[in-house]
Amino acid sequence: MTSRRIFAHDEFLGQYEMRLPAGGFVVARRVPTVPEHEVEEHTHTEAHFVLLMRGAYVSSAAGAPAVAERPLLIYNPPGTTHRDCFRGDGGQFFTVSVSMATQRHFAYAVALPDHACVLGRAALGVALNMAASGAAPTPHDGLIVESLCAELLTATALDFKDVLDRAPAWLRRARELMHDDCGTELSLSDVAMVAGVHPVHLTRTFRHHFGCTPGDYLRRCRLTKAAALLMDTSAELVDVAEACGYFDQAHFSHTFKAAFGVSPRGYRLGATTGRAGLPDTRPA
Repeated sequence: MTSRRIFAHDEFLGQYEMRLPAGGFVVARRVPTVPEHEVEEHTHTEAHFVLLMRGAYVSSAAGAPAVAERPLLIYNPPGTTHRDCFRGDGGQFFTVSVSMATQRHFAYAVALPDHACVLGRAALGVALNMAASGAAPTPHDGLIVESLCAELLTATALDFKDVLDRAPAWLRRARELMHDDCGTELSLSDVAMVAGVHPVHLTRTFRHHFGCTPGDYLRRCRLTKAAALLMDTSAELVDVAEACGYFDQAHFSHTFKAAFGVSPRGYRLGATTGRAGLPDTRPA
């Protein structure tokens, strides 16, 4: 069985035409190098944006059309697993990679999406401006680029707030329950009871607004919490497993590795080396 490919910071299926590191960010303009039929499901350990500039793009992000053929901006949070890819030739895309430390720093101040999603006009406008102004950057442009990246994260948070505001109050209560109590035993019926709706209606409406099922969201919350505990604490793995709602350490380790492609111990080791314990899988 072939293991899923894991991409660390600023790793994509594309060759860059322009690339500029700026603080905890890296911006780059790229062309795809792998045809659609060769793209397999893979995981990105860190958050990033993908701006479609040219070509036909297929994405599983919430809000994405079946095939995108005009500029759109996708935000992928840490741990995103997908097989997004270009269809046909002539593609070009612009990426903004966000280091784990930078993403978490901003998350203390603003609420960033916790699922892959297409962003609205505010964030798209910032990204298009970045792509246009970064046509031929120099190392001296680092501060300017870093400021634009911060503006992009802020615009992303505002877009996400609009998504939350459009959701009915009962759905927001259900989402908050799963986020805040992800370490406890929660059933779909429990969440539906708190929301005051039928489980089927909860599942259908949750997917419509957030692009995933309640079960998918709860799983993601547990994995995100586990990753944070692994990076921020020296807690034993069995204690992390218990705090995040897993049956035992073996169940936790299996689920974590299936999601991130690396064991919890390897992920923690990577937190001290800056590569999340991952092998070198840079695309050619």
